Amino acid sequence: MLRTPEDLLPDDAPGDIRRFAGYWIAKAAGRQMPIFADIDAVEIPWALSRVYVVRVLDGGRDFVYRLAGEAINLRYQGAIAGKRVGDLLEASAAAEVFARWRRVVESPAAYYVVGEHPTTSGLRIRGLRIAMPLGPVGGPVDHIIGMTVFESRPAAGSAVISGAETHDIRWADLSAAG
Repeated sequence: MLRTPEDLLPDDAPGDIRRFAGYWIAKAAGRQMPIFADIDAVEIPWALSRVYVVRVLDGGRDFVYRLAGEAINLRYQGAIAGKRVGDLLEASAAAEVFARWRRVVESPAAYYVVGEHPTTSGLRIRGLRIAMPLGPVGGPVDHIIGMTVFESRPAAGSAVISGAETHDIRWADLSAAG
């Protein structure tokens, strides 16, 4: 169970990711996870451009972006709401993301990952990301909410072309027994 951001995040995690984890923990209010309706955009204006929400389909057999903030859309050169990961990333990169998201759904769990993303300009951008489950009390995970902080900006007109080369991933088991 996540009780503080420190239960998941390293000491050098960006302050806004730490703040977002704290927000999620507060919204969980002692439960395993908050529900989607607990998240209120008015309460997190400082995070909105970097937040994404993924809808879980068929118990985790597939996922579709429900929404994504402007900083994330910019990295893919257009709105990604309504798209699947396979629509955005190469097959091997999509499979890596699916494996992480399935663990979030099945455990449930939360994770923090640091990775580098290649772009169409040839520049690699470093992304730091947290992903946490949303779902009804006692029910299955039905959404994943996350936040991404990009440490460098791609060149104008440059978009992410594949998944990240993962440098560090940390997991927190959120199961009642965990």
